[in-house]
Amino acid sequence: MIFLNSKHKKLDNIYIKIGEQSKQSFYFNKNITSDINFFVELFQTNFILILWYMKHKNVKKKFIDYLIKKFVKDLESSVIESGGSETSLKKKIRTIIENFYGRLYSYSLEFDTLINEDKKSNLKKIIKKNFKYPVDVNLLENYLKQNVLYFKELKVDDFWRLEFFNKNGN
Repeated sequence: MIFLNSKHKKLDNIYIKIGEQSKQSFYFNKNITSDINFFVELFQTNFILILWYMKHKNVKKKFIDYLIKKFVKDLESSVIESGGSETSLKKKIRTIIENFYGRLYSYSLEFDTLINEDKKSNLKKIIKKNFKYPVDVNLLENYLKQNVLYFKELKVDDFWRLEFFNKNGN
């Protein structure tokens, strides 16, 4: 049980690190940094990158599930804090989660394509489709490509030590 609690603490720290990374300003329009919905989109993109990495490196499914449950719980809290009623909570959350899983699927397929460098990337198209807010598509595409290649080589032990994401975006 101590091992599981230790991993949960590390997963909580990974989740926090994803949030911190999503607040960095090196790949988006600085005029909208205070918009919470934009932050949520960036968070989801970085979260998807981490989930893809964990699946790619065969990290136990229970750890991936833990992070997803934490994300859903945060979404529920955010909806309630923003004035949403608890009666409509399930409907709102269901829509957000469905969109999230759609993004997770499309980005994950694209990340797999990127590590198999013989195929043409559709990452720009996916970014344009998924971001509602102004974002520098070229910068975000470059950021994601660099990180996919970085995470492809990242050792799992380094991941658990939180040795990923830095000030420069990778």
